[in-house]
Formats: sequence, structure tokens, C-alpha cells
Amino acid sequence: MNIPIVTLDKIFINIDEENIYFLDCTRLNGTNEIISRKSESLDSQIDRLTRTINSKKIILADDVIFSGTVIKTIIKKFKEKNIEVVRVLSSICSNEGYDYFNSNLKYGVITNYIMYDVIDQVCERDFYFGIAGSGIMIRTDNGLFKAPYFMPYGNPNERASIPIDKELDFSKECLRRSIYLWNEIDKLRGNNTIIRELPESIINTNMDDEVVKTLKKEMKRIWKNYK
Repeated sequence: MNIPIVTLDKIFINIDEENIYFLDCTRLNGTNEIISRKSESLDSQIDRLTRTINSKKIILADDVIFSGTVIKTIIKKFKEKNIEVVRVLSSICSNEGYDYFNSNLKYGVITNYIMYDVIDQVCERDFYFGIAGSGIMIRTDNGLFKAPYFMPYGNPNERASIPIDKELDFSKECLRRSIYLWNEIDKLRGNNTIIRELPESIINTNMDDEVVKTLKKEMKRIWKNYK
């Protein structure tokens, strides 16, 4: 079956723009709105892919399918352009998503692992500050920013089902691990990383501050305010 693939993930999948294409999108925090992380809008990307891909059938791919909200939205948008999504590929899929897409797509779902009775699905990168793909997208008056899933940037209970009485200790550990990570990165590159050098803008940060200093400041603030 030689059908082009459009992937929502480019960390684990190689894009060649011949057989595998990339669609940059994410869900906006607190909503079901699907937006682009970059300057080109979601609708503009789909218009471009519609003109580029020489097929009326495509396969969608993503690393994880949990609720399936993003995939369902993308399927609808391609359908409006007379392109049919006939199959979905994922590394991991919830049983609800697996049942839904197997019932509603021509060729169903191919996945490596089906999750049953899952409270939440989390990815380790969401609990590190400043790495590519980490956290949830948040819209503010100043634009779009990412928020890792720990205090003071994001709510670990809301985003990752961390028990409320464990949020503080959990966030401290995430900050500690992020400080260690960026200390090691700075040693290897021989220079202190600045916030503006990160792959994505982080909410409530100063673009001109150093990453490690920023994290250490937040660690001190959390210890002081939440003891």
C-alpha cells in the first residue's frame, strides 16, 4: 500500500518530503483548539500539503494517541480538502482511540502497544525545562509559549494527573533534574545557555536570562514560598 504519510511528530520519524511529510500542530492548553507551533498556520500547512501530495488518500502518524482529539480534527480538515485519511499509525494508543479509529477509518490503526485502563499518558520530555517538544502550548497576550508540566510553569495535577499533595515535591525534583541537565549542557558547549536560545519560548521567563540561573531562582522561590 503506497500511500503518503503525514506525521505530527518529527522527533521519532524522519521526514523526506517525498513519502513522509510533516504537519506542525499541537493542542492549545485548556481547549480542543489545534494550532501550529510556528508562524505558518495549521490551515495554511494543510493547504500546502494538499497541493504538494499527489494523492487523495493519506496516512496520519503520531507518537502517542490518547484521547484522539488532535487526530480527529486533522482528519476533518483534510476531508474538507477532499483528502481521505485511511489509516493512523502510532507507537502507543489508548484502547478508546484504537476502537474509535478502527471503526471509523478504512484501514484502522497500526500501533505497537495498546493502553488499557489508563489514568493519564505522560512523556518524560514534558518534565524537563526548555527541551524540544516539552510541555503544553499556552496563549497569552504576548503570544504563544510552552509550559513544562511542573511548578511554577505548569500544573502537574492538571497536565499529568500528579496527586495534589505531591505536586510540590514533584515540581522540586523536576527543577532539580532540569538544573542538572542544563548544567551538563553548558559544560559541554563551554558557554551558559540563554533562554532565547531554547527551541521554544517558555512562559514567564526573560529571554536574556541564563537558563540555569533562571531555574535556580525558581527553585529558591518554591522552597521559600511553599515550605
